[in-house]
Amino acid sequence: ASNIQTSGWLGRHLDSCFPDYLNNPPSAPPAIQIGGAGSITFTSDENISLSVTVNNVQELAELAESGELYDTTDLPDCLYGSQLGYLRSVANSAFVFAGGIEQAYDLGQNAVAYIGGELSDQLALVARLIKGGLDTRIFLVTLEGFDNHAEQGNNHPRLLRELGGSMKAFYDDLAASGDDQRVITTTFSEFGRRIEQNASNGTDHGTAAPQLLFGPALNGSGVHGDAPDLTAPDNNGNLVF
Repeated sequence: ASNIQTSGWLGRHLDSCFPDYLNNPPSAPPAIQIGGAGSITFTSDENISLSVTVNNVQELAELAESGELYDTTDLPDCLYGSQLGYLRSVANSAFVFAGGIEQAYDLGQNAVAYIGGELSDQLALVARLIKGGLDTRIFLVTLEGFDNHAEQGNNHPRLLRELGGSMKAFYDDLAASGDDQRVITTTFSEFGRRIEQNASNGTDHGTAAPQLLFGPALNGSGVHGDAPDLTAPDNNGNLVF
């Protein structure tokens, strides 16, 4: 029988770090996602998101102007109550953390020019929060577009150029304040790609993908582990991860 997880790996980890998160939250959000919808990555076994998801810090500060907190315990024992409790916990996170995030944003300043674009803009904001002294340990940013069912030969190099240029600016920015040695970046994806090209000059969904790590604190550059065997896929034609 398969074991289907409804929580995320970082959500389970953060839940162990902050077991009384709703009633006794930390001084800074355990995790922040910049832009986009919420991710199951930060969802705990109790279906509570242990991250704050924002489009920008000014928007989060506006949510906190009233300073009101919602009750997450006095709820009806039904699906509606569960959903209401989740929404209230997310709103509470915004109220509790908005002031500290706004303060860090005001204190931190970007020291380099970023290349622009989806990922670059998000990383510029993360760098600013880190340099401003926010005590959040995990940030999630998103670079979309790797689901290349067609014309992968054109799209993939462009995405890698955006990834490389954005990451270069991010670490140059952090280096200006001496923060580059304490930040490590890793990539992960919902899915990988298949080995064989399809009829649209792309590749379809697969089970394995490389994981990239960035940061001067790493012990040099290189490849860890053996290259996958392209001649021995699984029964569905996927790489064996």
